[in-house]
Amino acid sequence: MTARSMDIPSSATAHLYLREDRIRQSYEAMMLAWRTLNADCESLLREKGLGPAHHRILFLAAAHPGITPTALLNSLGITKQSLGRALGDLRDRKLLVQEEDRHDRRRRPLRLTEAGEALERELFLMIREVMTRAYREAGMTAVEGFRRVLTPLQEPVGSSVP
Repeated sequence: MTARSMDIPSSATAHLYLREDRIRQSYEAMMLAWRTLNADCESLLREKGLGPAHHRILFLAAAHPGITPTALLNSLGITKQSLGRALGDLRDRKLLVQEEDRHDRRRRPLRLTEAGEALERELFLMIREVMTRAYREAGMTAVEGFRRVLTPLQEPVGSSVP
């Protein structure tokens, strides 16, 4: 079989990836990948008395400087109470500050402190190492395909049409 014929599925195999067993395998693989990506991070977070919600907030605050609590709620899909508790922990530990917007006093943008940036960077480097290894092994075409699969999976629940 030539490389070209492997790229174009035959009509008999075109939808095999939509079968329940394949979808279950993919979901299991994502769960196991999440565990692997976060294993090292969990140890460091435990040492600091922090958990996964704190990690996600640190990551999003680093990736989106000035992100608001409302935007975090929308991204994380957690309760306001859970977010408030985690933000309070991060503020108490001097990892994050909540500022007042000059133009709109109702907005309370979040910013990492130097200590918060250092912790987030350390956590991200652990994840980057694992992902870099996997990306190199899979190759550019697979990485692009992976991103195309992840994009619609990021849509809020109930927004996609079957």
